[in-house]
Amino acid sequence: MVTRRFLVSLLVAMAGLVAISGSRAFAGAVLQGEVDPSPEATPQIKLIKPAEAAPGDEVTVVIEGANFSRGAYVSFSHPTVHAVSTRRVSVTQLEAKIQIGKKTQPGPITLYVSNPASVAVEGPFTIKGEPGPAPATEEPKPTEVGAPEVTAVDPPRATPGSETSLKITGKNFANGTKVSFSNPGIRVLETNAGKSTELTARIQIAADAPTGLTGLFVVNPDDREVEIPFEVAGGSPAAPAAPAKAPAASATTGAASQRFEVYNLGDVVNILYSPNKPKGTLTVAGGKLAYQEGGKEIFSTPVGDIKEIDVNTVFGVNTGTFHIILSSGKSYNFMAGSLRPADSQAMVESLRRALH
Repeated sequence: MVTRRFLVSLLVAMAGLVAISGSRAFAGAVLQGEVDPSPEATPQIKLIKPAEAAPGDEVTVVIEGANFSRGAYVSFSHPTVHAVSTRRVSVTQLEAKIQIGKKTQPGPITLYVSNPASVAVEGPFTIKGEPGPAPATEEPKPTEVGAPEVTAVDPPRATPGSETSLKITGKNFANGTKVSFSNPGIRVLETNAGKSTELTARIQIAADAPTGLTGLFVVNPDDREVEIPFEVAGGSPAAPAAPAKAPAASATTGAASQRFEVYNLGDVVNILYSPNKPKGTLTVAGGKLAYQEGGKEIFSTPVGDIKEIDVNTVFGVNTGTFHIILSSGKSYNFMAGSLRPADSQAMVESLRRALH
């Protein structure tokens, strides 16, 4: 009879072979129960319809092509053209709802399609010369609101491969205010303007996102906007680009909003019986490291109780997974939600910087 210890060893070795061969399709089939294009696969664009829109338009654009993996998304080269949402219809078709700012200048721009861990491919899109009709659901302009102003961004930087919640304070934030970046490796997942002096934005930074300073744009519905610097930190973090009202943060405080999407491998063999196992989140907050899955907290431990955070290797080869060992001896094994070994490595490095 095959023992549990043998099965665990076999599965870890298989994970190592996946890392060596670079086969993301196999890892996706194990974790998601189906064969799908790898998150690293380069998408292809064959047709964009419609391939033009007017300032003020809200339209649904259909992109036909190939190699669209789960999590594929659409973005644009112009900061006032926003992809509000992207829906993957199939591996050959995407639907993107887009908003064109009323003050967007006519002319050609670039549409990008990216898989979660791939390079972006480009397609042509045109802003027509005449403004289109205002959306039927458009609310009256809040004439009493001036141009947005930003006084602080917390945190003012984030690392490649991470998912982070930003708190932006200032004034004149209107209902429906959007956030965007000039760095194509930063994807805005959600924006909430709770009040006129504060808004939050949840962002995801690709593992291969360009490092350094980039532009963060806060855009009101009337297209008045403000640009402030934001940093994608690759090595030693630079000084904060935006002024902060609070005292300079320590490493733990500055990492309070760090969050990473991962798969909890548990006892490793569990994953065979749960092919549709949901992703969870590792969060650094208030001097603690916590893991949540399915809306429930699995563990929360102070920084001082963490004995080791490191990648898992088999015969010196990175398996694309990593472990967290507590002082009590309890061990947890994880894999990056993107299934990329490089992202698991980046998470380990980010967690070490945040917690020590």
